[in-house]
Amino acid sequence: MSPIRQFMAWACALSPIGTMICGDVATASTPTLAWDGARRLGVQCLVDPDRTPDRRRLQAALCERVRALAADGAPIPVVLLAPGDPGLIAADTAVLLFHANVQPDEARSSAARGGSLLVFSLRVFRATAAPSELFGAAPRATALPAGGASPSPQLDAAVNAALAETLPWRSRPAP
Repeated sequence: MSPIRQFMAWACALSPIGTMICGDVATASTPTLAWDGARRLGVQCLVDPDRTPDRRRLQAALCERVRALAADGAPIPVVLLAPGDPGLIAADTAVLLFHANVQPDEARSSAARGGSLLVFSLRVFRATAAPSELFGAAPRATALPAGGASPSPQLDAAVNAALAETLPWRSRPAP
């Protein structure tokens, strides 16, 4: 092989190799099938364990907070859906499922004490879409506001981070 051809072969090979080595991780640029044709986002929440004091009040407050944060900048209406609501299986509705677990202070080790801990996950469900997503947003943990009082900045930050992994209008655009 002539020296010029050898040089050209190396020059052409180095560009893709350099991109593979130095390039950033590619992100998906299309939303999952759960969003195709969705005209409404419903929010449904579940707080465990059942023996949590004022569980229903806490569940309602957290669900409303998730709804409000999800609605920020949403191109479709975001509504609360009660258990058994027909909207859960409506063809035009994607459902954001918020599943939380309260770990009381006394249930944790003495080194980790300092108030109850709220561990939660978010994922999208759509009854009429083929399952296209195995996992939702990474689980998050944050301090639970004392007595379920007004939401804390830490709770809002954790929910917003999970929403950014879940909602297509919250995702960062691909580079």
